[in-house]
Amino acid sequence: PGTWVAGGEYVWTNTKTWASTSGADWTKAADTGAGHSITALASRNHVVWAGWCGSCNPGSSFARGLMTNANGSYQQVATTAGVPRRMVTGVTPDPADPRSSYVVFGGYSRNWVDGPGSDLAGSGHLWKVTLTGGTDSATGQALATWTDVSGNLPDVPGDNLLITSRGRVVLATDLGVVETTLASLRTGAPQWSRDAIPVTIATQALEGPDGKLYVATYGRGIYRTAS
Repeated sequence: PGTWVAGGEYVWTNTKTWASTSGADWTKAADTGAGHSITALASRNHVVWAGWCGSCNPGSSFARGLMTNANGSYQQVATTAGVPRRMVTGVTPDPADPRSSYVVFGGYSRNWVDGPGSDLAGSGHLWKVTLTGGTDSATGQALATWTDVSGNLPDVPGDNLLITSRGRVVLATDLGVVETTLASLRTGAPQWSRDAIPVTIATQALEGPDGKLYVATYGRGIYRTAS
């Protein structure tokens, strides 16, 4: 509350929000790294999570990562074996734990582009990351645990995860919208079911002030659920 967050290579913040009248109102908060581009950005209670890529081109030069200030200052988050080497398309803070977030990955379990690294895409489209509070003395990265919480999701690109105020968990994917509950997600093996929204590429899911779900699609407009 009271702060806007934006991203390019840098994480930018603006505390003037709607009273802002100039680009000078934005403050450079962190640098994800030279040549990096932020692909997903989220903030909750002033804790920011930024997924990035750089180089973003498919192939052996591709890299991705996650940066956060959950430990008090901005750090890159250390990844562990098995974390997908694919684009971070969404990041959603855990409403119960400021040191945890759900990370959505696009792409498939095998890259389209053949060659070195094509078999390193990794599996799963939704992972939970939790900072342990420590820092790698060699790299300065925040130490963390990563857990695949994809459950029964098919191998299709994920785009955006929404956790509603009522504990509804909605994932927008390239194959439409799937849904589970927060209780199911916390088991680590959630069971997802398809939403009533017609099958189409869903890019964004938001909870409206009326408590209903609004889903933006790729070229097929915006849908609203009945409840």
